[in-house]
Amino acid sequence: MPFFPSAGSPRLRAIQICQLGIVSLTILATLLTAVIPSKHTAFTFGLLYPLILTSITTTILVRKEQIRALNGTLNKDKYVKYQLFKIIAAAGLYVVGFIAQLVTSSGNEVRKPGEQGLWIGGVKVNKWQGAILWMSFFNWVFLWASLFYSCCMTGQRQGAIALAGEEAQIGLDSETQSDEAIARSLQAEDPNWQG
Repeated sequence: MPFFPSAGSPRLRAIQICQLGIVSLTILATLLTAVIPSKHTAFTFGLLYPLILTSITTTILVRKEQIRALNGTLNKDKYVKYQLFKIIAAAGLYVVGFIAQLVTSSGNEVRKPGEQGLWIGGVKVNKWQGAILWMSFFNWVFLWASLFYSCCMTGQRQGAIALAGEEAQIGLDSETQSDEAIARSLQAEDPNWQG
């Protein structure tokens, strides 16, 4: 599968799968909104505009990450640049999507006394539209998670982002020594240690 992540650490693959999952759900939601007749189709598309726009940039940048990870050229600096670009592009595209939503959707539902629920622009949000709002929320969660993941990566010394095993040896100048070997050498230097 061309867009399924295959290179990098398990954590990187999990974040990419989550981001591509939001892209897939956005495509599905767009198709369902276009096919299924609804009272407020324009409003529903207005909720989808930011997701549609950010899905395009997310797909392009995740693919670039995957190609670099597969080639072994994805380092921490490049990964952080990709994530910052994703977040900046998403913020800009959400503004564009919000403007598109304001232009296309107009609600004229009358709110009855005692009626509860979320109302946006004169439209009572139904379960389907609520699910789209949750997708938008998780889109931002996964974008920020990918940026915060970059803090866990090793630096330029290791090259590709793939962490060695479950834990990276962060902070060691010599990558040849393990934690246990360092601890034993420190114990051997201590005059109070009886071995």
